[in-house]
Amino acid sequence: MNRSATALLVSSLFLLGGCLNNVSQAPIVTTRAVDMAAAPTLSQQQPLGEPSPSDPEAFTDERQEFAFHPIAPQLEKPPADHLLDLSVEQAVFSALRHNRALVVEQFNPVIANTFVETERAIFDPLLFARGSLEDNRDRSFSPTDHRFFSIDESSRSISGGATAFFPSGTEASLELSQSRDESENSRTTEEARVGLNVTQALLRGGSVAANLAAIHRAQAAALASAYELRGFTENLVASVESAYWDYALAIRQVEIFEESYDLAKRQRDDIHTRITVGQIAETEEVVASAELALRRQQLIDARNDREQARLTLLRLLNPPAAHGWDEQVTLTDRAVIPEVSLGSPEEHEALAVRLRPELNEARLQARRGELETIQTKNGLLPRLDLFITLGKTGYARSFSGSLEDLDGPGYDFSAGLDFEFPVTNRAAQALDRRARASHQQALFSVENLKQLIALEVRTALLEVERSLQQIDASAARRVLQEEVLRAETVRFRVGTATALDVARVGRDLLESRINEVEAIVNYRQALINLYLLDGTLLLRRGIQGPGAEEVVLP
Repeated sequence: MNRSATALLVSSLFLLGGCLNNVSQAPIVTTRAVDMAAAPTLSQQQPLGEPSPSDPEAFTDERQEFAFHPIAPQLEKPPADHLLDLSVEQAVFSALRHNRALVVEQFNPVIANTFVETERAIFDPLLFARGSLEDNRDRSFSPTDHRFFSIDESSRSISGGATAFFPSGTEASLELSQSRDESENSRTTEEARVGLNVTQALLRGGSVAANLAAIHRAQAAALASAYELRGFTENLVASVESAYWDYALAIRQVEIFEESYDLAKRQRDDIHTRITVGQIAETEEVVASAELALRRQQLIDARNDREQARLTLLRLLNPPAAHGWDEQVTLTDRAVIPEVSLGSPEEHEALAVRLRPELNEARLQARRGELETIQTKNGLLPRLDLFITLGKTGYARSFSGSLEDLDGPGYDFSAGLDFEFPVTNRAAQALDRRARASHQQALFSVENLKQLIALEVRTALLEVERSLQQIDASAARRVLQEEVLRAETVRFRVGTATALDVARVGRDLLESRINEVEAIVNYRQALINLYLLDGTLLLRRGIQGPGAEEVVLP
């Protein structure tokens, strides 16, 4: 190597080192200091349901495949400017369209399906091309002339073709090459060759099922992601409906506490008037004032609970409302007792075994384990490959002549076997035992999950029946408490009862009124939980989406 070539190589190394050093010093993220003493900058409030500027709009079409939407197209979505007259169905529709957590989850199946294409790419044909140019000068000693002389040689070659791997374990390649050799001591020659190389796995790698197992496992994982999304959507719908009724309960509780507060205020004023005219002792006013203060405390807490319930509902709905978190919601559905015909525990349990997303996901996990055992069983076999190489060669002094000479007598052929087998093969045996144990574990997990689901369904059904009975019981108690308060008020007016007795009975009536409304809401939420646990919530609400089919194991 001459001095100029050496200098060029050294300069290139220094330049490459400097570039790597600059890359290593590049910042990972951009940060900036926060001045806690500075006044906060209030940005314009963005509507809850509107996408942010950084939303990946490019994935909108991919996510539509995994979207959940009502079957009935006539269902109207909530108004864009306010949420007046919001029904349960409209609340669910808004959550399916705008809930940010659901949008995040919808990307998981999209990502999972890309792994299927990655595994399929193994069997995609591959085109290749290569070219080379070589010049050399050899130094030889001539015994006759007793001196060194130089021989210049050059060669160039170019080749291209295609190769592919097939599920049968066959690897084939077709190649076309052309080369040219030039030398001072010989004539220029051109060589063209067409070759076919085939390698067939006879033992390890020769099973179609084993070679396709990776694709099938990726498909099972992608399908499991769809069932996971369905489970998340079912929980979201259940949360929306429960939040809707929690807000309805909170609204009704505020109304009851306001009525109770007004009643306590009127009672205190009445007692004050009676004390002024000398009908009762002054100590009675202290009891009435204390009761009024208690009702005010309860009213403050009820209003706070109502606001928290409203914010929780808004977070789930994420509506495209202009007022953001300050958006007021008016509910149209009231806490009334729905007419529902429940089936037997066996019927709900059978539905849950077929439809619960987590159970179908567990079945897919077992299926993936079964596919893994197919691969590990194939790995126990020794490697025995049959290879065949067939080529036709043409020789000439020109490029076109070498191509025309491919029909000539020049050819090459080779065939043989390639065998390989580890002596102990412990690694493959350990992988196979692990895969079989994991598969059996997955199967037992499916059966265990079935039992847990049956328990959950039967427990939820008992809760529905209990809450339904509590509605009648709480209503009867409320009616009796009203009579008790009426009687105690009469006794107080005639002087046979104290204000403390009236306050105690009033608190019991307030509690019974709250319990009556809670019983109705609890019954509705118990039904929601039952439908969630037997896997029919989306179907009963007329919502269609991926993951509605039962997974059947072979």
